Amino acid sequence: MKIPTSYLRMTAIAVLTAGLIGCGGGGGDGGPAIPTASNAAISPPPTTAVAIAAGAQTTNTTIAAAAFQGVNGAGLQTIGNLPSLAGAVTTTPAATETRRLMIAEIVRRHAEKIKDYMGSAPVAGAQIVQTVPCLVGGTETAVVDDMNGNFSQIFVNCDEGGVIFHGTISSTGVSANVTLGSTVGSSYNISVTATITIDLSITVTNTNPATVLVSQGSFSFSVALSGTMVSGGTSGVMPGSPTHTETRITGPSLLASDGVVGGVVNNEQLANFDLTVVDDDVTGTTVTVGSHFTYANNASAINGAVTVNITTPIHYALGAVHPDAGVIEITSTVSTGKIRVTFAASGVTPVKVEVLADGVNVSDTYTLSWVQFDALI
Repeated sequence: MKIPTSYLRMTAIAVLTAGLIGCGGGGGDGGPAIPTASNAAISPPPTTAVAIAAGAQTTNTTIAAAAFQGVNGAGLQTIGNLPSLAGAVTTTPAATETRRLMIAEIVRRHAEKIKDYMGSAPVAGAQIVQTVPCLVGGTETAVVDDMNGNFSQIFVNCDEGGVIFHGTISSTGVSANVTLGSTVGSSYNISVTATITIDLSITVTNTNPATVLVSQGSFSFSVALSGTMVSGGTSGVMPGSPTHTETRITGPSLLASDGVVGGVVNNEQLANFDLTVVDDDVTGTTVTVGSHFTYANNASAINGAVTVNITTPIHYALGAVHPDAGVIEITSTVSTGKIRVTFAASGVTPVKVEVLADGVNVSDTYTLSWVQFDALI
């Protein structure tokens, strides 16, 4: 999914971090009503492969920028270092507390909700429905079907102050392995796997005009969370906020719509994707080697599809907007050409774009600042 130059700076302590699963709830006959929320279907972009050739600087650097933003659109720049991930929203976030919120981050937070439920569910084997108001307006509803291994979050115009969520995130076939410590400060390890379906719009209202990102798709995920146990009050101890997570998403198609680019509504697709991110409170965020996908859009120099592979881990320092290391390679099924993009830690031009017209030898090299690279799409 394309991310505008503002990177859709989204609320770090937004609705997905709100504490939902506690005591109470209902379900079954006579229980609380379960709302519905959906968005208009996204039309897939053209998927005809785009040839890569030497000499076309604007085209090749734009393909490089769009492909990299495809990595970001998959959510592989997460915000797990922020301490607010486990707390409920109580006040409107300040501008300094905003970060991007993408698919992998949504999946990770969804898995954390499942983790929270496992640690505090009052009734095993029952359906629990709980609706809470959002900070400014709208609601978020959690539906937990422990008997069948299903978990859903439904957002109905959920306004958290600058960011509005609308749609549904549902997981089926949830499986979890849990190892919990017995004392405060002892470690825990929890892994969650499921098939997830997302139909979610995120509207950032503090931009002019407001920015809307819609994500739709169904795919598999696995999330491994580790951290330490904290006091659970009268209930003893419970898992605290994770300090280390590993998130993997795999699937055939993930669609996104991300505003208007050059007068065209920008629709994008990640196809045949397998992406893994390691997020650590100390070392930052890393997209692992071997992560890959086919990226297509209809509103940039691509207007078709290319294949993207992570060949050197992409690393982000804690809270960083841009990576300080990593290499991605972009190829096409209709040409031998290749584009290699290398990210550096510092310098005036930390982004290097190399074109290998024959797939082996460098024929063109372009160095860019992040301002220049971001401005290409």
